[in-house]
Amino acid sequence: MMSIQHIVLGYLSASSQTGYDLKKAIAAHPFLPWSGNNNQIYRSLLELENQGFVESETVIQHMAPSKKIYRITNPGRALLKHWLYEPVAPAQIDHPLLVKLQFADHLKPADWFEIFMKYRQELHDRLLLYKHMPVPRLRAAKPQKPGTIDLAASCNKLALQYEITRIEAEIQMVNQFLDLVKVQAGWKQSADLPEENLDQAMPPTIVYPTAGRVFEQLTVHRLDIDELPVLELSGEAAIIGTEQDALDLLTLCGEHQAQGILASTSLFHEDFFRLKTGIAGAILQTLVNYQVRLALVRQPEQKIKGKFMEFVHESNHGSHFAVLDNREEAIRWLMH
Repeated sequence: MMSIQHIVLGYLSASSQTGYDLKKAIAAHPFLPWSGNNNQIYRSLLELENQGFVESETVIQHMAPSKKIYRITNPGRALLKHWLYEPVAPAQIDHPLLVKLQFADHLKPADWFEIFMKYRQELHDRLLLYKHMPVPRLRAAKPQKPGTIDLAASCNKLALQYEITRIEAEIQMVNQFLDLVKVQAGWKQSADLPEENLDQAMPPTIVYPTAGRVFEQLTVHRLDIDELPVLELSGEAAIIGTEQDALDLLTLCGEHQAQGILASTSLFHEDFFRLKTGIAGAILQTLVNYQVRLALVRQPEQKIKGKFMEFVHESNHGSHFAVLDNREEAIRWLMH
């Protein structure tokens, strides 16, 4: 049976680490079901040390607080191998949405439509994250002998691809559920009706759920600039102003395979241009992490303080973000 202690031993088998190192690694790993909080990590280390599976050494640092380094012992390696040899049972289905659907008759089709739309967007966000995620692996892996492969890295690559395939399959399943509730609600005719009714449009009274998704309030046009796919955004209000909005923009880029965004400064909330809020730094760093470039066209009536422009030039966002005077300049910047 898997426990967080086995995971701790696995990480320590690659290299000696502090509790803080383990916490960061476990929290960042996409396949581990633990959050890596202090209580989980340090309680596990204490129990493992009391049982002789790990040992620790306190290192005195002159210019920093002392730190405790943990390393795995021979009994710890034996315990890790014993766990790895244990037979693996097929994963059990534990899907909250599928459980809820056993009682689908208690809600109206329109309610399920909203639930499915929100859930599908969450899946799209996760899919985008996984497609840009580096292959997870233990730190300080052993050097490989000539002519051999890094088995752990290869297996993790396959595991990551499995998760991507699973999410894509789940999106297809949700799309089928959406089609089902549309038919049930009378928004779309079923396949056995006359052909002229198959493509019947949904009534204009249907309100699609926004679920906080910024791109549902935008008009999106794809441009191909020197073979660089760019999304040109337009809208009627300042609606972009949070990190979640940045993730929504990344979802858009992923769906359109775009590497750049062209937009007016009027689409961004005024707090974006106030450095003390930290919103600009957070949003821009998110875009930088995914190698998406953002070109903003400054509107004459919108005042942008010089400190913000200094921030753009002095930070490492300069090659990924620019504020320009007109659309032509913005397009030229995106081309270079």
